[in-house]
Amino acid sequence: MTERHPATMLHRILAVVIDSVIAGVVVALVSGVVVTASVLTGSAVPVLVLVPAVIVAAIVWFLIHTALQGRRGSLGMRFMGLALAHSADDAGLGFGRALGRNLIWGLTGSVLVGLFSPLFDPSRWRRGWHDIASGAVVVDVSRVERPDRVQAAPASPPAADLAPAPAPALALSPEPVLAAAPAPVVAPAPAPAAPALQGAALPAPAWAPASPPANRRIPRTLPVDVISTVPGVPHRDGKPDAVKHAAPPVIAILRWDDGTRHNVYEPSLFGRGPGHQEGRRSVAVRDETLSMSKTHFEVGVDAAGTWIVDRHSLNGVVIVRGGQPQRLAPGEPARIWSGDVLEVGDRSLTVESAR
Repeated sequence: MTERHPATMLHRILAVVIDSVIAGVVVALVSGVVVTASVLTGSAVPVLVLVPAVIVAAIVWFLIHTALQGRRGSLGMRFMGLALAHSADDAGLGFGRALGRNLIWGLTGSVLVGLFSPLFDPSRWRRGWHDIASGAVVVDVSRVERPDRVQAAPASPPAADLAPAPAPALALSPEPVLAAAPAPVVAPAPAPAAPALQGAALPAPAWAPASPPANRRIPRTLPVDVISTVPGVPHRDGKPDAVKHAAPPVIAILRWDDGTRHNVYEPSLFGRGPGHQEGRRSVAVRDETLSMSKTHFEVGVDAAGTWIVDRHSLNGVVIVRGGQPQRLAPGEPARIWSGDVLEVGDRSLTVESAR
């Protein structure tokens, strides 16, 4: 499922205004037709027909409007770049849920307070009472990344097929990073000229564990061991470029819905304020909605790959893979792959890379 963004209140209000104008135009057209027919026929068509004609037109338009909402959104929503979707997945509401949503909105709006119910929701979705009752969210589809800028991650291969190919794989990183070679490393003689390594085939693929730019494609899997040189950094003997420095293996790269990235190097606990546990790193995540638990989930790795565990959180953890959501059983580990979207309360994060 594509990462979803909530619609702003201004766009939602403008969509309602557009829908109201369209409904007024429909009623006005029907009224004009009835009045014109009455005048041209010399009152053979009585003006009293106007009232039932307007009522029928309003009901017919209400049903058409509801059917559009049940699919992806009303005309006003589509004009403003919004869509109406189910809160649990990316599917449409369907006619029944959309009808219930409109009826509840009409009943609560008749006492005015229902019109302002979206303001009572502290989450970023600003769901009104009619949205909560029908399980709906209003999504800003104009903020979804264009397909030509996003490269879909390939399906995850079995664990037995993860062995790297013997061919050189310099395309994994646009910046050449020296991998550890089986032969002893000899320090190059100091000279102003650039190292004579350009065009040379490296014995193994290498990957730098730094946060990549947003427009760079992340490799499907990560190497288990990464040994890289750090040019220009002096060692204990004072000689730069003479020693290879070991970098810790990367378990996964996680990107949150606000753009924050986490490089996970060791088993880590995530939440609003996870306590210290021996052998695990605690990562505090900002969550103004308070929908995440203090210790919400854990990410770790074993010989088969990267896993995630719901640490008995209040709102649980949902993995969305290939558009199909699946809620994790608390305390039971599950594998995560590159391209997975994790929903934790009102926050979401994308697995940009995993072992």
